[in-house]
Amino acid sequence: MTDDLSPAAGDAAAWAVLEEAEEHYRRMIRALNDLIEEIQAGNSERARMLRGALNDLGKAAQTAFDERQRVERRLNAESGSDGGIQALDLDHARLEVRRRLDRLRSARDADSVSGGDG
Repeated sequence: MTDDLSPAAGDAAAWAVLEEAEEHYRRMIRALNDLIEEIQAGNSERARMLRGALNDLGKAAQTAFDERQRVERRLNAESGSDGGIQALDLDHARLEVRRRLDRLRSARDADSVSGGDG
């Protein structure tokens, strides 16, 4: 049997999964930034098409941040460490995702109002 079941191997595998998840979060933030830039440039059709996805994305981001915190706490508890190798400010990241989603929603809602100046 070649599987390494040592605690060090388990920690390395857990950190690898965590790093992969963080890369996924970074891709998600880049996609949000791209969408925000499109809306600011006047292309709001894509936002209308993705209306439901924006809400789902917000929920998924929250779940991802919560799961990341849970995994990091567990790894830190098992290793006796107070902080991760590259500890993230998850509260700040969560607020930033929410802020960007709010901007997308505001831009989408502004497009649905006709005759804004009366």
